[in-house]
Amino acid sequence: MDETRRSFLATAAIAGASIGIAGCLGDDEPSTSPEPPEPPVAGNPDADVTVTVYEDFACGVCRQFKFQMLPYIQENYIGPGLIRLEQRDFPIPVDETWSWAVASGARAVYETEGDQAFWEFAAEIYGHFDDYSYDAIETVADDLGFDGEDIREAAEKETYRDALETNREYGSANGVEGTPTFFVDGELVEDDLVSAIDGALE
Repeated sequence: MDETRRSFLATAAIAGASIGIAGCLGDDEPSTSPEPPEPPVAGNPDADVTVTVYEDFACGVCRQFKFQMLPYIQENYIGPGLIRLEQRDFPIPVDETWSWAVASGARAVYETEGDQAFWEFAAEIYGHFDDYSYDAIETVADDLGFDGEDIREAAEKETYRDALETNREYGSANGVEGTPTFFVDGELVEDDLVSAIDGALE
């Protein structure tokens, strides 16, 4: 086993424990599954393996995934075109304001600028996790070359709240109870995400 993978698996184990113990948990009861909106996608859209992550932008473990685990997945699975990664919102909400506002702003980026823009915005806005604000949302959007005023307005007005709630209902109906939650080819990942991906690729 190379040192990069060894280091990552150690981090992933810590993150996995955090997800189980200190992850962000909701209390929604499963319901009839609605038709969800199209998710932002990274990687090969025609890949044989699809990984889905449910996130709340105010969840600290989601931020941990974004900064500690996603780079490894990007380098080893997304970049080479081995998997399709989908993001679905699951506002628990951890924070009554920012769980909805940041997700709505991110959704606005996706709807107006596309998949890659969404992932860029998501990575940058998580950098403001400890000081979320509408100013930060606008600034991040502007710095990435998007229309910051429009993205800010979508965040402030929660323009995409209906889509976010539909995603949450869809997740609840499929067994999502907290964030982050992962699925590989529609199967809930109970343990190590990388092992689940490797198993699906075999």
